[in-house]
Amino acid sequence: MPSAFQNLENSNAALAAAVAAFSPSAGALAAANDALVVEVSRASNVVMHFKNTGGTAMAAGVFAFEGSIDSTNGTDGTWFQIFAARSNSNTVESGVTNPAVAAGAGAGNAWETSVNAYKYIRIRCTTAVTAGSVAAWTVLRGLYATEPAPAIQAHAVSQSGVFTTTPVTPTQYLLTTAATTNAAVVKASGGNLFEMSCFNPSAAAVFWKIYNKATAPTVGTDVPILTVPVAAGALAQLQFGAVGKRLGTGIASALTAAAAATDTAAIAAGIQLSASYT
Repeated sequence: MPSAFQNLENSNAALAAAVAAFSPSAGALAAANDALVVEVSRASNVVMHFKNTGGTAMAAGVFAFEGSIDSTNGTDGTWFQIFAARSNSNTVESGVTNPAVAAGAGAGNAWETSVNAYKYIRIRCTTAVTAGSVAAWTVLRGLYATEPAPAIQAHAVSQSGVFTTTPVTPTQYLLTTAATTNAAVVKASGGNLFEMSCFNPSAAAVFWKIYNKATAPTVGTDVPILTVPVAAGALAQLQFGAVGKRLGTGIASALTAAAAATDTAAIAAGIQLSASYT
């Protein structure tokens, strides 16, 4: 049975081992418009690196990374700027400007980019290097799959509000009722209600009503946003989670003897209320 690896030379297979299918391409750049052109139609990505093979330290010189989809080696002028990611910082660059490389030394990083669907790439010297220095570039082609351009996808992250890992300590509201409707303001501004509990030791059911108000409610006129029934002799508890139940205007409370929003009947004394809020 034929091996799946036999057609590597005629495919763009995403196999890291296929880097051996290509030989390195090399060229020495020193003067303006010197260029190293590499055919990449069968490659998926390239890695580029240079050494200063001259006898003088390099402090000047500009090199541009360019690509072409022209079938005639870009000779009709169809070269365009491309970007590559630095191997040591993941910074995206369209070339190299005035690299400080000692004589006989190599650049401290390489550059990698995807070349899917390109025909050629080139490294072009746009400004001559320091006299006596030479940038000997090497380009190695590969066949493993990459992003369209490694490292250049931008994922902006913005933050608003206050972020904290310390839980907020809520304020406690405690009340033992009188024989009234016990209309009261719990918080005179917007807040979050986290927990409510009511123990009803009386012989009749009561209805605990919560209002989105910054003042004490007018019982029978104001409409509650939450009504909690508590049977005679029962304990009722509600939890609203870590975020809580948001009341944008304020938190107000009352208790009546019936469930209707318009009820004004007073309840018995001695009913125990507890709530936590911020």
